[in-house]
Amino acid sequence: MSEWQVSLIFQDSKSNKFWRARCIGNNLEVNFGRIGSQGQSQAKRYDSPEDAAAELQKQAREKYKKGYVDGDGGPSETSAPSAAATESAPATPAATQCTLVLTLGERRLELRLSVEGNALHTHGVEHYPDASAAEAAFAQVRAALEAEGYRPQ
Repeated sequence: MSEWQVSLIFQDSKSNKFWRARCIGNNLEVNFGRIGSQGQSQAKRYDSPEDAAAELQKQAREKYKKGYVDGDGGPSETSAPSAAATESAPATPAATQCTLVLTLGERRLELRLSVEGNALHTHGVEHYPDASAAEAAFAQVRAALEAEGYRPQ
């Protein structure tokens, strides 16, 4: 996955640098350096996806306090969103969204979390090896949720 949840730049008379970060499962990946370069990359594993997301938010807040602003100064990636797509997207502070991915055998789970006002948005997608496996999972999850009190609308 190549989507960065936070992408910042800092430019003044002495500096021309970028900093960006993303959560992938329990991992926090950070890439930083001089604008136009590949920069340096660091990854750290945390006890949970929530811990990784909290650390991402903490580091982003620190960068904003130092004068970093939203912008992408890192090397471009073919799967990264285009500038036009980024401009037309609703403005959500970067530190309040995260995409988490978990691979379990042939099953891949993607969970996108974001905060908008007082609402937490979750969007989950599970990929299975074939349609019949996806249909079986659907039936199982639906039955479990209905047993917990959820009702169809």
